[in-house]
Amino acid sequence: MQLNNRMYDRAKWLVLVFMPALAVLLAQLGDVFEWQQVDVYVSTLNLLAVFLGSIMQLSSHNYYKDKEEAD
Repeated sequence: MQLNNRMYDRAKWLVLVFMPALAVLLAQLGDVFEWQQVDVYVSTLNLLAVFLGSIMQLSSHNYYKDKEEAD
């Protein structure tokens, strides 16, 4: 599946900016409001962000590798 530049930039922002910021927000709100098992949700969100970031980096690497080979 290929994404256009706009979709890729949005996905990149979601994974690199929004998800980590949301994880920090949830962790701190969980402490303030004494939510049960908030660490499970924060860890899950961080794991998803790392996984998606790795997939996006691999995709980016392959894109530029293919582009260089075509030149």
